[in-house]
Order: sequence, then C-alpha cells, then structure tokens
Amino acid sequence: MPTYDNPRTCCYSFPLMDFGAAAGATYYAIQGPPGHVGRVVDVGVSIQEATVFASTLGIVEVGTAADPDAYAKLNIATGQAVKTMFNTVDDTDAIISADVPADTDIVVKLTEGTGAALAGQGVPFVIIDWFK
Repeated sequence: MPTYDNPRTCCYSFPLMDFGAAAGATYYAIQGPPGHVGRVVDVGVSIQEATVFASTLGIVEVGTAADPDAYAKLNIATGQAVKTMFNTVDDTDAIISADVPADTDIVVKLTEGTGAALAGQGVPFVIIDWFK
C-alpha cells in the first residue's frame, strides 16, 4: 500500500500538442486510485518543435472542472529548443497547490499561445504521487 514514505508515483503523458495552433484548448482527465490523496510533483512538456509565442504563452493547467489551475499552471516560455524539457524547474512557481484530495477528478487543460507566427509542439506530462 502506498504511504507518505513510499508513494505510488504515476506519470500521465498526453498526445503531442501543437501549442502554436489556433484550434482551442484541449482537455484530458486524470483519476487517481480510489481513496488515495495525491501530490503534484511535476508538470512539463517534452519540446518537439521550438516554441515561438507572441501575445500569450502556451499553457498547461492542472486543476478541476470548476478551477482549471487549482494545482498547477505551467507557462511555456518562448524560445524553447527542440528536444528539451520545459517543466517546473524552468517555471518555478507553476505548482500552485500540490495537494490533491482523495477521489478528485483532475482536469488537464492545454492551451495554445496566441499572436503571429506561432510555433511549438510538445508532449505534455503530469507527475503525481498517490498516498493512502
């Protein structure tokens, strides 16, 4: 059984996202093990195409349906090179509230940047430790 000393660590990765497209936000769901509380450990994107954002940045939010960034909001910086990782090491205030109550339906919202001449594709991920 996972405990605080020995959590069950899960990495949730999502399909390649074009943060430079203008298709609208994309949503994914995460459901933890029944009765387990969680702790958001990391949020990031494996960059597959260099990022170029103008007006607003590409964003990965981790939260609930009622509060999309309840747990984290990662602002992907422009100028990220291909084959690099952009995560909470780069955006150090991305994790807003790490603790996830038991049996919470988590929503991951991926939002493209805005402006002219946009680019940036990557594979988003969220890492959560689960405890009983």
